[in-house]
Amino acid sequence: MLTPSATQDLIMVGGGHSHALALRMLAMKPVPGLRLTLVSPDSLSAYSGMLPGLVAGHYRLEETHIDLQRLCQATGTRFIRARAVRLKPEQRRLYLDDGTHLEYDLVSLDVGATPNLTAVPGAEQHAVAVKPVADFHRRWQALRDELAERDRPAAITVVGGGAGGTEMALAVAHALGDRADVSLVTAGALLPGFPAGVRRRMTRRLAARGVTLHSHTPVRQVQAQRLLSDDRELPHDFLLWCTGVRAASWLSDSGLPCDDQGFVRVNDTLQSPADARVFAAGDCAAFPGDLPKAGVYAVRQAKILTRNLAAAAQGQPLEPYRPQRRFLSLLSAGGRDAVGSRGGGPALAGGWVWRWKDRLDRDFMDKFDRRLPRMDAAARAGAPDDTLHCAGCGAKVGAQSLSEALAALDPVIREDIEAGVDHADDAAVIRWPADQRLVQSLDYFPAFVDEPYLFGRIAALHSLSDLFAMNAAPHSALATVCMPRHHPRLQSRDLHRLMAGALKELNAARCTLVGGHTIEGPQMAAGFTVNGAAPPADLWHKSGARPGDVLILTKSLGTGIQLAGLMHDLSRGPWLDATLDSMLRSNGLARDAMAPLAPNACTDITGFGLLGHLLELCEQSNLDARLDLDGLSLLPGTEELVARGVMSTLKPANDQVLTRCEHRDIADDDPRLAAATDPQTSGGLLFSVDPGLRDAALAALTQAGVKAAVIGEMSVKDHKALTCITLNRNAPC
Repeated sequence: MLTPSATQDLIMVGGGHSHALALRMLAMKPVPGLRLTLVSPDSLSAYSGMLPGLVAGHYRLEETHIDLQRLCQATGTRFIRARAVRLKPEQRRLYLDDGTHLEYDLVSLDVGATPNLTAVPGAEQHAVAVKPVADFHRRWQALRDELAERDRPAAITVVGGGAGGTEMALAVAHALGDRADVSLVTAGALLPGFPAGVRRRMTRRLAARGVTLHSHTPVRQVQAQRLLSDDRELPHDFLLWCTGVRAASWLSDSGLPCDDQGFVRVNDTLQSPADARVFAAGDCAAFPGDLPKAGVYAVRQAKILTRNLAAAAQGQPLEPYRPQRRFLSLLSAGGRDAVGSRGGGPALAGGWVWRWKDRLDRDFMDKFDRRLPRMDAAARAGAPDDTLHCAGCGAKVGAQSLSEALAALDPVIREDIEAGVDHADDAAVIRWPADQRLVQSLDYFPAFVDEPYLFGRIAALHSLSDLFAMNAAPHSALATVCMPRHHPRLQSRDLHRLMAGALKELNAARCTLVGGHTIEGPQMAAGFTVNGAAPPADLWHKSGARPGDVLILTKSLGTGIQLAGLMHDLSRGPWLDATLDSMLRSNGLARDAMAPLAPNACTDITGFGLLGHLLELCEQSNLDARLDLDGLSLLPGTEELVARGVMSTLKPANDQVLTRCEHRDIADDDPRLAAATDPQTSGGLLFSVDPGLRDAALAALTQAGVKAAVIGEMSVKDHKALTCITLNRNAPC
């Protein structure tokens, strides 16, 4: 992943409409030297205009969400899947829920707003907020499954008579039909601020759908199965909260000027009046004149936000944002029906209005799908010194950048290390016990993601995996790191994040970082020489498998296919999330669970793929193996990517192992066969276990939180192929 040089960091917090559009525009007209980073807790960002249609069943989940992973890949933006928890403008630092922080030169906030459940006693305990949408959608799906088994209608109550609540009540009524009695409760009149014609038409549609409207009914308290108002009690089995909004608490805790609801105040250039380096847009911004929280403003703000971020980075004048006075408002009415108006004009209603709204919504989402801009590294040109850069002196990273990056890191300290990273000596000095064996391994590879903290964690885990596969206790590590050619300030930030990620995993494994080497290059890369210790009798080898042993594999397959899909812009955010989560699970958990059971043989599954490493185990143990494809677990999306011809560049070389295998009655394009030769990064462990310990091994792994499955067995070497691949355990070889 080639990285153009940069001199400034722009951190964009939140994947709202303004930021999504701004990333497209910044990609089409990049700012030299400006590096973009998007921070979001989820890879999918909901488009609010299509949420009622999702609930009503008109759209699939992926049609209503912007894939932020894919957007960032296409626009050359670093993506960090984390939640912001603190902002310190005076230090230009953003703190994340993973315990790390980001330093910025400019920061833009577009984190939206959530329904305020704290305003009414009991609402936090008993109501379901419609945002964040990911949480709401899971609850909604669970409700639908529950109602399918219910023998009487459920009482579904929606609180909030604004546009969101009214659309939600109609969507729920359409989706559930006679399985639910839907009520809409509002403290005042229905749809305040909308033209009378729109209110009348939506009221009629509520009645036609059987939705009971309780207007002028403020909710005073929420209990487990009822709402309490001034003069009545309303029962509910499922309560949706669509009224009142609040800001994330960390916005007001930042010390920036905020309004009474905690939203960041901005001036007409969308900057904080207290700090010109801080921008905000969308619902989290409090614009002069109390601008309503509406998506139409966020969409229009994107253009000015983009221009002003670029101008601020280049020291140019900024432009004012002028909110539109008239705009089109279209409300979904449950079925393929909608009601709307423009600027308070006459109301429009009917199926043709819904088709109009559907066309506008799909056109907006198409900007992040088929019309997504694709910018290569050259188009995202960096600083003008990219073309000529001295690589003398070992191409080392500058001493100041290095010392700044390492200053705040805290490696675990072992008593048997006499000189390590905290000394100025030329090499590490380690005392080694006489009764232990030194187990040593080295891994190094270029980054496949441009987020240093994430890559540092995966690089460390991948390197440690060889020690875990031999049942050695990690002891110490040396780092080899290549950093892209950025301004020294940015290099220091990146190196700190990479090493912080690596130390998170090294420290968890009680492995001390004792030193390393850093260089500059065109792309980020990292690796570790790791040292482990074990008594000779405790070591696991590939040569100990026995006939009849069951083969147990941890982790799902397909990381190479998934990363190839990412490079070809065919991956999807949820697929990549699952892939990265798998890579981030330490094999130390599986090693610890299996150590008391003393497996006969073990290997980790990395670059040669499952079949390649199984072949090594067969050759070292002088046995054959039987692999059952039905036992293999594939990462989400892997089958679809294989069907589209996606493969890792190393896979053709790995496929040579198939000449050593019998695989009759298995199609050449079977995705499980493709996954079996797919090179893995930070893959799982493959154990050869006595059949009598099969259930105990699976139970121990499950208790440790390790996903594992029996995928075959070892057999006496009595046929020409080392591995027999079958569709299931009972199929003949």
